[in-house]
Formats: sequence, structure tokens, C-alpha cells
Amino acid sequence: METPIIDNIAFDRSKIYEKMLYKPQPEGYSMPLSWMVQQHVAATNGVHYIDRIGKLKEYPVFELPLNKVEKGIMLDIGNGWGRWLVAGASKGYIPIGIDIRLEFCQTARQTLKNLNKKGYSLVADLNNLSFHSNVFDLVWSYSVIQHTHKQRLEKCLGHINRILKKDGYSCLEFPNKLGIRNRFGPVKEAQKTADDINSWDVRYYTIGEYKEIFKKHFSDFKFRNHSFLGIGVLKEDLKYVSFKNKILCSISLFGSFLTKIIPGLKYLSDSIYISVDKKQDADVKEENNGVAEFLKAHSAFPDNNLNLVHILRCPISGGSLKLDSVNNRLISEKANVAFPIENDIPIMIVSEAIPL
Repeated sequence: METPIIDNIAFDRSKIYEKMLYKPQPEGYSMPLSWMVQQHVAATNGVHYIDRIGKLKEYPVFELPLNKVEKGIMLDIGNGWGRWLVAGASKGYIPIGIDIRLEFCQTARQTLKNLNKKGYSLVADLNNLSFHSNVFDLVWSYSVIQHTHKQRLEKCLGHINRILKKDGYSCLEFPNKLGIRNRFGPVKEAQKTADDINSWDVRYYTIGEYKEIFKKHFSDFKFRNHSFLGIGVLKEDLKYVSFKNKILCSISLFGSFLTKIIPGLKYLSDSIYISVDKKQDADVKEENNGVAEFLKAHSAFPDNNLNLVHILRCPISGGSLKLDSVNNRLISEKANVAFPIENDIPIMIVSEAIPL
């Protein structure tokens, strides 16, 4: 097993325990979808959901835009309130999500439970994915990695290639710098903070720049249209957003339809899906990555979030982990540290490691 290099990329640990800034819950609020989830949906689904806070009558349900599988393990980087974990489970995957915010991990687990889906969530940094190598059939991320500095992006892509199985692949959503809308506003504003490593503002690259970055880490590079006039528009939004935003979403979806007739239009997309395969000559052999043990535990106790221990590795040493006697810490004997567990959610961040 390779030992990861712990770099000096700055990390703001306050993000782990940060609470979203909420509007006060109205007196007498009685919608079936909790006030917190209403806020989380608005915070992560795009600006066209801001005016839906307190008006959503149900969880918005989305389709993962990938083929259904018989079985597989999926990682969602930046799971937010859990929409893609639910979507992944509906496509046949065992979904595992990471998020930098503990609050989002808790909400995602509750979303899975409320929608009768089985999946997992933990706190982790995309800069140092704390999983053994060769675990995942699919690594997915939607409107998340675009918020990170290029140095973090490069580190994340290297880890994605490492944790994918030999025949695994990754599909990631990103904004296009030369998109019809992007080039006339958002890109110029985003350049002000692009070099700030701790800024979570959106970064924009051209398709050529994406290809150059991704080819360093993966054996293939393909992209396709996702949306126009925004970087997070989906067909399902038509069911949930306001009438005004339905019009904007419809225009965006019509533009995406046109790319099927005029393929060259995809180069003007404001948002794209990038698909890549694992780089085979960089395959890391690992005698025991814990997948068999994880699948066995999942089959027996699918509601136990701590089944994750079998496929997690220490982000400091790269070594395996074990639960302590009361299941409130994950022990790394190799690094001689422990990582905390909050409400069955492991916090796999280097800054949170407790010396033994």
C-alpha cells in the first residue's frame, strides 16, 4: 500500500462544524419537508430554488444521468442534502457520500432514511479522499469540485483515479468558461478570487484546459452538454421551481436538446459533464481494500453507517482503521491517532486527528 504525502494545502477546519445561515422558521410552519431541508435544498440546488424555501411539499427527486447497474459502489463528492445518494441508489449503486460539513452529512443520512434508500455519508476533504484504492465503480460529483482551487482539484483527481476500480469511471459536472452565459459575467467576477486557496467561489476553465488537466490523471476524456443559462439546470427542476424559473429552465433544456441535433453547440454549454476512465498504468494493487468485508456488512446491516470502516483508510498514514470499543473513534495504529465519530458519522479530516 502506498503512503500518501501530507501536503501543506491550507484547510479551514471551521467548515466542518459550520451551520448554514438560516432564515428563522415561520411560526406555525407545518410542511412535510422540514425547514432545515428546505434551506439545504435552496443552498445546493441552484439559484432557481432560492424562492422555494418553505414551499417544497416533498423531497425533489432526481435521476442520475447514467446507466442503471446490477450492482456497484458509488462515491458522491459533496453529497449536500443527499439528492445524488438517493439517485444513485435508484440506479443500483450502494451510494457513499462525503461532505466537508457534518451538518450536510446528517441531513443526507436522514434523506436516505426518509426515502427508504440505503447509503452512507462521512465528513472528508476532497483534497485527501480517505478510502482504500480500487473501491469504487463510479465516482460522481455535481457542482462541487468547481468551487475549489486548482491545486485542490488536481489532488482530488489523483485520488479519484486511485480509488476507482480497474474498470471504474468518473462523471463530474463542471462549468464551461466559454459558455454562452458564463463568458458575459460570472467568469470575470470569479477571477478575483481564483488564486485564493481557501475561497469556495466557482472556478471556470475552458474545455481545452479541462482536457489538459484531466489527461494527467486519467486514460480518457469525454464531455457532453449539461445545461445552458446556468450551471445547475436539470429536467426535474420543472416540477419544483416557480413559474418564472420554469421558463428559464425550459429554455436551457431546449438548448440542451439542440446539442443532439447540432453536436458542436455543446462547446457553448454553460455546464458540462466530464467522463473519464481509470488510468490503467497507474493502477495501485492492494491486497485487502476491504470491499468484500464492506459488502458483507452492508448486506447484513445496511443501516449501519459505520460499515464504512472496512473501506476507509487513514488520511495521514494510508493505513487501515478500526473502531474503538465504544464506536466513537476510528483508530489508526500506523499513525497513532484517532478520528472522531459524531452520530455514527466518521470525521476523516487530518486536522481532527487526536493523538493516542
